[in-house]
Amino acid sequence: MGTTRRDFGRVVAGAAALSASAAPQARGNRWSAKGMKLGVSHQRPEMLTEPHLTYLKQMGVEYLEVRTPAAHSSYEELVAMKRKVEDAGLRVFEIMLADKYSSPEFTLGGPRRDEEIEFFKNFLRDLGRAGVDTTTYAWYTGGVYSTGRTTTRGCDTRDFVQAKALARPRELEREYGEDEMWANYEHFIKEVLPVAGEAGVRLQLHPNDPPLDHMGVARLFKSREAFRRAMEIANHSPYSGLLFCTGCWAEMAGPDGKGEDVASAIREFGDRGHIYQAHFRNVSSTLPDFHETFPDDGYMNMYRIMKAFGESGFNGIVVPDHVPRCRGSEAGPKAGEAYIFGYIRALIQAVETELGQRS
Repeated sequence: MGTTRRDFGRVVAGAAALSASAAPQARGNRWSAKGMKLGVSHQRPEMLTEPHLTYLKQMGVEYLEVRTPAAHSSYEELVAMKRKVEDAGLRVFEIMLADKYSSPEFTLGGPRRDEEIEFFKNFLRDLGRAGVDTTTYAWYTGGVYSTGRTTTRGCDTRDFVQAKALARPRELEREYGEDEMWANYEHFIKEVLPVAGEAGVRLQLHPNDPPLDHMGVARLFKSREAFRRAMEIANHSPYSGLLFCTGCWAEMAGPDGKGEDVASAIREFGDRGHIYQAHFRNVSSTLPDFHETFPDDGYMNMYRIMKAFGESGFNGIVVPDHVPRCRGSEAGPKAGEAYIFGYIRALIQAVETELGQRS
């Protein structure tokens, strides 16, 4: 018989590093910085050059998420990445494994599951030694991410049509149901979370994108209820949280098919200190069909979304995500990103001013 959720809860609660995790936490998480900070994600090690880091500073960025391949994730390489960023006057928020943060071996329970989990554990230990306190993982399972391209204000953006995605041939030989996928998830958390606690590294879970089952595989993290269950499995550990992608949450169909209440979800998980980072993007509508937009062009009011983060006491980074590509004009390759940096920074200042957090 496998380990039950209740049994695992006792194991986690009994660990010294997590002994106080069951009680509701103070507003905000245990990250050292206070308030919402402008960050940037999807940075690769080769991007950490002086001109690029100078550009980020000019945009008002304070923290970076760096994505490194597993082959270049040794302790020495982690320290070198961190030093490059800090020498430029910026800070590393997290370093994640670009190719193993959601390994099919542990998401689907493959034959090399234990090997991949052990690699991830050692990565966590090296992160802790290097002084990096956050990393991302996800429960991706293959499938169709995009069914085409479209435009927003003439800029190239991703398009998704559910009927087209469901019509694609399956990639895997068999089906994987919800019970099996949850069992794989619980096994992973049972193995990894105690190591994260010992290393002082927080695990932030990214939603499935798009958030729906297809190609014969259950995608777990497609609803508010699923994230509640994940945090319960971890016994509400301060080392278990969410990378809250507003775009993925906006795509969710919700319990009635009309979408999730994204602002309410931010307040729920933010109040418990479970949100560590926010991917800040907007989409045209919920599933079944949507396309990505600039933050000010989708169906969500992003000021209200940012205000929900502020009201929840969220202290973490807010980053542009899936930036539209500006083409056929005088706009340079970084114009879209620069526009969103300014948009995020302005919203943070407006929200903090309204909430009395900024003079």
